[in-house]
Amino acid sequence: MNGALEPGAVFAGYRIERLLGTGGMGQVYLARDRDLPRPVALKLLNPMTGDEQEVRARFLRETDTVARFAHPNIVAVYARGEEQNRLWMAMQYIEGTDVAAVLRDGPVRPDHTVRIIEETARALDHAHTAGVLHRDVKPANILLAWGEHQRVYLSDFGIAKAVDRSDGLTRTGELYASFHYAAPEYFEMRPDIDRRADVYSLGCTLYYLLTGRLPYPAATTGALINAHLNAPVPRPSAADPRVPRGFDGVIAKAMAKNPYARFPSCGELALAARRALTEPAVTMPATPPVPPIAQSAPPPGRPSRGRRRIATALAAALAPAIFGTAAWLTGISRTGTADSAGPPAPPADAEAAAEQAACAYTTLVGTYDYADPAGWEQQVQAGATGQWKSQAETVLPMARVLISADPERSRVQEATCTATMSAGGTRAEVQVQLTTLDAEPGAAETSREPSVSTVMELVDGRWLCSVFNAPFMPE
Repeated sequence: MNGALEPGAVFAGYRIERLLGTGGMGQVYLARDRDLPRPVALKLLNPMTGDEQEVRARFLRETDTVARFAHPNIVAVYARGEEQNRLWMAMQYIEGTDVAAVLRDGPVRPDHTVRIIEETARALDHAHTAGVLHRDVKPANILLAWGEHQRVYLSDFGIAKAVDRSDGLTRTGELYASFHYAAPEYFEMRPDIDRRADVYSLGCTLYYLLTGRLPYPAATTGALINAHLNAPVPRPSAADPRVPRGFDGVIAKAMAKNPYARFPSCGELALAARRALTEPAVTMPATPPVPPIAQSAPPPGRPSRGRRRIATALAAALAPAIFGTAAWLTGISRTGTADSAGPPAPPADAEAAAEQAACAYTTLVGTYDYADPAGWEQQVQAGATGQWKSQAETVLPMARVLISADPERSRVQEATCTATMSAGGTRAEVQVQLTTLDAEPGAAETSREPSVSTVMELVDGRWLCSVFNAPFMPE
């Protein structure tokens, strides 16, 4: 039941009036409330299969949380449920437009921009106090009601979080649109993501409102992720000299690569933006560091050019998509073929066995199977253990979306593995050095030499990967 519902149809007791919008997740309709004489916005998610029970549970849990909000700048949720194998929710209908539509006509006056940011920040701070992150702050999710005051509403609370592990619920274009506002820590898979990620996204939105331009107008997904991780924070006054220069400091702090260098709340970002309207320049005080969780201390500053910010499981799994899509790893030295995660370790030569398994597993991860992506994902998970196994459950669906969308292809000429064994001979840190040739269709190939670091552990006679990192960002 992916087709649009016709006007007059009844779904879950709501009478459909007209289609308001459609996307990869589903459709939104204007409908009449089933109990009260009022209009509602009825959001229907596309049908889901039986193996997506966790997505269902998270969706229902998140909508329950949002339904408890009572804030004048948050779109209210009236009800939610499941009908005909489709999750749905009935929300407050806002008659008006959204900020993304307004931006099609160019930048917004700074005083109007600040008011929009202030009201959005109130909504975000209210949610953060309740322990809920939005995770998808962007102009399309900020609504402006018709009327003299154009009240601002923040919509889609919790929805991005509820479906972020299911590539079947979003189209690549929509994911790419959200990436324009995504904080760097999402791509690094940091365990200490908090309200500062929403601060970053609100800072990106502020920049767009002031200049009418995206902060990082990259042409490809890989280039966009690279920009969020490595590119200098843009200055709005450089993009448009009419923007007061005080906003440069506000954006610099809001979009800091290190989350602990940002404003600690969206409200403080909005306050700084208000001051920037009249002050010629704003010097932002340093934010006191907040201890991170689970031994994941933030870096004290930007890393050197030689070793940039992708050093986590997400970046490793996405590295083929970011830096050359799925590598066709062939001609591997000291490995088997890509359809094996490595033979059981010979007791007489554990180091050689760990090296062979690491090269084979790196081959498997990099050799994306366009004909059977689900099978590829299952094989990668079957060769994983420990920390990497739990991370791969989240990483791989996103990797599939990015890899399938990127036209660039890579092939490896050679891979060399060097292991450092633990004293017991059951754990090895293995460095994998690759030589790749990368090119888009019809273009000349370029050579790169990326490195991958792994930790292999001997589990029931098999060497499995417990850590898979790509601590590099090629020029």
